[in-house]
Order: sequence, then structure tokens, then C-alpha cells
Amino acid sequence: MDDILKAVAIYIMMYEMNNFSVFSDVIDIKYEKKEIGVPAFSIYSRPHFKINEDDFFLDIKNIARYRVQNGQQVSICPYEDADEESVNLFLEGSVLGALLHQRGIIPFHGSSFSYKDRGIIICGHSGAGKSSVTAAFCQEGATFINDDITPVTVAGSKTTILPVKTRIKLWDDALQKLKIEAGNLQRIRPGMDKFYLPMEKKTDSEHNLSHIFILSTHNKNEYRATEPEGMGKYNALRKQIYRRIYLKGMPETEKKYFGKMFLLANKVKVTYILRPQICDIQETMRFIGNEIES
Repeated sequence: MDDILKAVAIYIMMYEMNNFSVFSDVIDIKYEKKEIGVPAFSIYSRPHFKINEDDFFLDIKNIARYRVQNGQQVSICPYEDADEESVNLFLEGSVLGALLHQRGIIPFHGSSFSYKDRGIIICGHSGAGKSSVTAAFCQEGATFINDDITPVTVAGSKTTILPVKTRIKLWDDALQKLKIEAGNLQRIRPGMDKFYLPMEKKTDSEHNLSHIFILSTHNKNEYRATEPEGMGKYNALRKQIYRRIYLKGMPETEKKYFGKMFLLANKVKVTYILRPQICDIQETMRFIGNEIES
């Protein structure tokens, strides 16, 4: 247990130095051997989490208990025999999402990259192909920004992608389609055929957000692109918020997002992409590339 805690502590130190440098003040991230407590009250709860506006508790059985408070402090208490990779995976996912919500920074469930001087996010449900298509763009010269979670700030006329250095994660079959050998890649969790893919071109810089694609599949053999309008565009964006369920316990934050999302809908192009259920990753990348340039 002490070895796991030491490893997690080293990882957290590096994570804080590297990933949260985009924020103006320091995030206090620490690990604990003892209990980390739970919110004194919760506006919304489920068996594995409790949430109010400024306090979030998450219990991932056999992995770790996590607590995020006031958008500034993250506490982690790993379970006995928990593996470092799994502890870190939830830190980079659900916990980061809670932190961003507490800070009022909209986290989209999407991967992002810079392509021909445009900031692009590809959103969609798990398995839609966000990460694999992003990797394909990066093979063609795009600059990687984030995987799976992309924070966006909205201020006046500016809509900005923040880099938090989430690492791109790909299943073994996607790696094969991209002609990438998995042999030397790090698994995201022991026994899981999903791997972290190092990116040669990545950025620490903020990028203006130009276009959001919402990727999904259908049972036809063709690609389709459509653009929602009016309230349809707002609702399309709202559905792409990462861990939107957390907002049930954060009503004031949800109210603030309401105005920000309308500003975003007015500033950014949004396109639905329907792809065949079985298709070539590069073909999907090329279709989206044409939409970016249209």
C-alpha cells in the first residue's frame, strides 16, 4: 500500500506541475492513508458519489476514494492493493471533470486538436471514434490538445480551448487500423487492451475554438453532415458536457453554464457527423477534414 501511495504521490506532483499549469493559481492535490470524509450535505447523490456546489466525493470500489473541494483541493485515498494506473485513470477523468465544473469551466466530452490553425473538438458518446479520428488527424500533421475531456472558456467574443494534457487512449483494434504497434505502449489499466498513445506534436498553448463536431454512427453506408440551428444547436452542445449528471448537484453552476452555452452556440460552428458503423478511420478523418475546410 505504501508503494502505491508513493507512486501516486509522485504522479500527482507531476500531474499538478504539468496539467494544471493552465490555471492561474495552484491546485492542492494530495493523497491520504486515512479517510478523506464526505460532503456535509449533498444536493445530488448516488451510491458511489455525493455532490454539492463546492464539494464532490467519488468512491470507485477497489481503486480509490476521491474528493474535490472549492475547485482548488483534490484528495485521494487509494484502496489497499489498488494499482497506480487505475488510480490515475479516474484522476484524469471523473475527478478532473468535477474540478472543472467547480471552476465554472465547461468540460466537453470530446477530443481536441489544432488543424490548419483551427481549434477543433470531436465530441460523441463512448465508442463513437473521438480518439481514433483525432489520432488520425495527428498522423496527418494536426497538433494534439486533449483527449476525451476538453475544457472550454467563454469570455466575450472569445471561445478558448484549454490544454490539460490528457493522454490519448486507443483500443488495440483502433491502433491496428492506424498501423500502430501496441507492443511498447502503456496500458491504461492492467489487463485492458487499451493503450496510451504518445503524440509527437502536442501543445501547451490555448487555442481559439473554431468548430465542434458531434460524431455518431448509423446503419447506412454513407456519411452525413448536418448543422443544428437555434435551440437545437444549444441543446446539441449541452448534451456534450462531460459528466453532465454532476450538474444535478450544482444548480448555480448549471445556471452560469446556460448563458455561456448560448454565447458559445453563437460563436462556434457545430456539425453532426453520422458515419457507418463499420468504416475506415482515415475515411472518417477525410470526411471531417472536408467539413472543416468547407
